[in-house]
Amino acid sequence: MATTPEELALELSNTSVRAQEQTETQLREKATAVLAAASIVVPVAALAVGHGPAGVAIPFGVAAVAYALCVRECGAALLPRGVHVGLLGGELLETAKASGADLRQMQAAAAGYLDNGYKHNQVILEDAARRATRAIVFLTAEILALAAALLVTLIN
Repeated sequence: MATTPEELALELSNTSVRAQEQTETQLREKATAVLAAASIVVPVAALAVGHGPAGVAIPFGVAAVAYALCVRECGAALLPRGVHVGLLGGELLETAKASGADLRQMQAAAAGYLDNGYKHNQVILEDAARRATRAIVFLTAEILALAAALLVTLIN
């Protein structure tokens, strides 16, 4: 339990950063699942190219483009750039010793640093969530186009 405002600030900052990390992990798991689902294009492509009529090329082409866009969006969501990760205690201690800071000042500085990192990372996380959402839209388009390609194949 925090006994000073600085301890409370540091606890809140740590809690926020941990919650953000959990959200990032969940988002990466979803992007991985979407990417795995998008891989359906490869076996269906083999079927369509090997056994389908010429008319299957259009919906398959749409599916292939949707697949490529889905992979791009998933990749960007899985590998965000510029994420700030944590706070190195040794560096904080070294800076505090050099400036003569006491424990409360160190806690306040750590809380401020973590808060700034959280705000910076939140923008990146929101962009990754938008990319994952677009990946789901592209996955939907891919599945619909593949269904159309299979339907054309079965009819002919």
